[in-house]
Amino acid sequence: MKNFVVNLDRCPEKYQRFLERNAGCGIAFERFSAVNGLELTDEDVMAMGLVAPGSKFTRGAVGGAASLWRILNWIAGQNEPALVFEDDCTIRHDVIARLQELLPSLENWDFLVLGYNTDSVLDIEIALGMKSMMTFRPRHPDDRSETAFQLATSPVAAFRLNTCFGPAGNLISPAGAKRLLELCFPMDNRPVQIEALGNRALATHGLDGMGNSIYRFMRAYACFAPLVVPRNDNSTSTTFTHDARAWG
Repeated sequence: MKNFVVNLDRCPEKYQRFLERNAGCGIAFERFSAVNGLELTDEDVMAMGLVAPGSKFTRGAVGGAASLWRILNWIAGQNEPALVFEDDCTIRHDVIARLQELLPSLENWDFLVLGYNTDSVLDIEIALGMKSMMTFRPRHPDDRSETAFQLATSPVAAFRLNTCFGPAGNLISPAGAKRLLELCFPMDNRPVQIEALGNRALATHGLDGMGNSIYRFMRAYACFAPLVVPRNDNSTSTTFTHDARAWG
């Protein structure tokens, strides 16, 4: 299956660490040259339909959205599902075997989140009208917990997804790619109510907000237990920046 590891040209060391960290997964990883948001002009962003005119986003968030936009168009155009990984994530060694068991159980699916940030919440549907909302420990994986995670053999199931943050490993179908292109772009600053956070309304600052506003309109699923965990270190993030401005 085609896969993309999203990595900026200016950060080759992150891709090298990704390859070393995930060498035991049995996947022939393919690097995808991420879009550098610092190089995008307003004209570029509007021409691609990435951002609604006047909406405020950082250059990092827009670059991340542009990278996904290009990958989604490839998936839709090739009519082929693909795995998409962030370059800071850690993947369980049994990921291929688990997906081979899991996918036949999903009759129709658009989007399967393999893993997500562990410093926030996960909200999944365990039965019709029944939800499970959870948090994680440790909030930020370290070398020791990542090693234990990679060697884990705990069961994995797919549940309908309501809310997650930072999906760092995803499997996207052609139908799902088309749906995400339709529903996530252009991005805007819509408020998104997060029931698992006490019904707080969060303004959308990037793809997280857009995703959490539209999962209910898709056949979106999440793995639990996760097959992927990201480091989610804001100090080294290229999307968590402080240069938000209006585009268009």
